[in-house]
Amino acid sequence: MEKMKIFATVLALSLTASYSYAADPVVGQGKVTFNGKLIAETCQLDTGMDNIMVALPTLSTQTLAEAGTEAGSTKFDIKVIKCDPSIKKVAAHFEAIGSTGMDPTTGNLENKAVTVGEDKPATNVQIRLYNSDSATDQLVLGDTGASFDITPGAGTEGGSATMRYYGGYYATDATTAGLVTATAMYTLSYP
Repeated sequence: MEKMKIFATVLALSLTASYSYAADPVVGQGKVTFNGKLIAETCQLDTGMDNIMVALPTLSTQTLAEAGTEAGSTKFDIKVIKCDPSIKKVAAHFEAIGSTGMDPTTGNLENKAVTVGEDKPATNVQIRLYNSDSATDQLVLGDTGASFDITPGAGTEGGSATMRYYGGYYATDATTAGLVTATAMYTLSYP
């Protein structure tokens, strides 16, 4: 009888230890849950907003001589029209396009300029995006920019909005002279 009690106690402790071990998370593992929402109501891009060209100023490499230096911020607008009356705000969600490149350390677009004639690509320079509230509030690629109110339209026109963001140079080290080109994709988002 005493052997049965000892066996039952050992079995109970063994099961408890096994259960306790199974309930603990595995070291080095976790999970990510993505939640989102899609809507049928949208806004339309105004004419010419599907391919925006931003001309940054031509600057001296002396202006961008150290890592972390920012200069040449230039505004660009994204205009939307014919917004469904149920939509009150709109924003742009920015992403790098395929191989255009995003630096995961800085969150900026990498320079993907190619040699044109005698002009070579500049080095140690990236393009940084900014929200409209100040040209110092970085907008990391993969994030959604500041949202803007939609102005209601008259009759069946639908609402409209103009979103303003900025882009500018960012030095990762002392820059060298050359061409700078970077491209980001944006998608309308409805916060």
